[in-house]
Amino acid sequence: MKPYQLIGLPYRLGADPIKHHAADCVSLARTVLKYYGIDSPEPKRDWYRRVRRKDFDIFREELEKWGNETKDINIGTVALCKSNNGFGLAVYYEEGWINCGESEVRWSPLNGLEVVGYYSQEK
Repeated sequence: MKPYQLIGLPYRLGADPIKHHAADCVSLARTVLKYYGIDSPEPKRDWYRRVRRKDFDIFREELEKWGNETKDINIGTVALCKSNNGFGLAVYYEEGWINCGESEVRWSPLNGLEVVGYYSQEK
């Protein structure tokens, strides 16, 4: 699936874009990274349990296992973002971010999200 095909899909926690025609921030991040040939971990059931309990530390923990915090924003950069409902992930795409809004996947300009950290697999 190409990243632009994610835009407009409904948001649903635990959804896979190909199977469910919906996405959450983890599945959209994995889809965009895969498009660029970048590996990312398969989500685990425990991740979703923690998110449902509002334990958003899971995002930072898994990002730190996957890559390194960075200041550079380019292909393969994943942003940890603050939202009204807690935290989520966004992935760099076409000079902005693909991310989950309140109800659907959207594209936002670089300065359109409240980012608390950038992560990349590059050293």
